[in-house]
Amino acid sequence: MVVRPLEHTADVGFELEGESLEALFQAALLGLLGVMFQSPPKGGKRRRRLRLEAEDLETLLVHFLNELVYLIQTKGFVPGRAVLRITPTSTGYALEGTLFGEAFRPEMGFQGEVKSATFHGLKVAEEGGRWRARVILDV
Repeated sequence: MVVRPLEHTADVGFELEGESLEALFQAALLGLLGVMFQSPPKGGKRRRRLRLEAEDLETLLVHFLNELVYLIQTKGFVPGRAVLRITPTSTGYALEGTLFGEAFRPEMGFQGEVKSATFHGLKVAEEGGRWRARVILDV
C-alpha cells in the first residue's frame, strides 16, 4: 500500500496504490488521516459498521472519504483501520466493512478540517495488476 502527497495550489491531494480495491481504500483512509492528524490512531477498540453504494469506483471513493470526514469532525470517531469488502452490484459497487478507531483526543495533533473529498482530478484504475487512485481534498 502506497500513499504519495501531491502538490496542489489550493487544496491537498495524494496518490494511492494498493494490491486490491480494499487496500486502495485503506490507503485512502491513511492519506486522509495524514492530512488531518500528526499522530493518528493505528486502529482502536471502538468499531463502526459502514455500508455505502455508488454507481462507479470514483464516486464510491469520494463517498467513503466524505463519510470518514463526517465521522471524525461530527461524531468525534477517528478510524485508524478499516476492514472492507468492495463488490460489484447491478447498479455499480457496494462497500461494506468495519472501521476500528478511537474517540478524538487532542494528543492526536489535529491539523485542521477537511471540507470534503472532491471529484477534481479523481481517477481510480487498475494498472499492471495494482489499483491506483488520485484524490484531491478541499481543505
